Amino acid sequence: MSGKYIKAKNFYQKTEKSSIKNQDPISVVKTMVGELQKSMDQVILSTGNENQRPIRTKYFSRSLVIIYTLQTTLDFENGEDLATKLFQIYEYCRQQLIKCFQEQVIDGAKKAINALDDIFNPKGVSHAS
Repeated sequence: MSGKYIKAKNFYQKTEKSSIKNQDPISVVKTMVGELQKSMDQVILSTGNENQRPIRTKYFSRSLVIIYTLQTTLDFENGEDLATKLFQIYEYCRQQLIKCFQEQVIDGAKKAINALDDIFNPKGVSHAS
């Protein structure tokens, strides 16, 4: 593993641990998913533009770290069905992101972002307390 990858992974794990002390885990996951969506969007936006290769590479790596973190923090013992479904969604995001990065096919990555949005920000659900 590259030093940047390990550094980024450690950063997300520290952020997750410190955030969980102050927030509920659902809020932490929603924040991470929001960051994943933003990072994947940057990969999509920079696809096909050779001048933006460094930006594309940065956000591609960042997206993969977030996906890995989300997948490794799932609780399969206490929420087996939900954890399995979320793992599959995260895996779909990972596969589509790689396809976007390697083959410059953006449709699947857009669908993955929308799938995350449908799960974590469903329309018609009031967030008011």
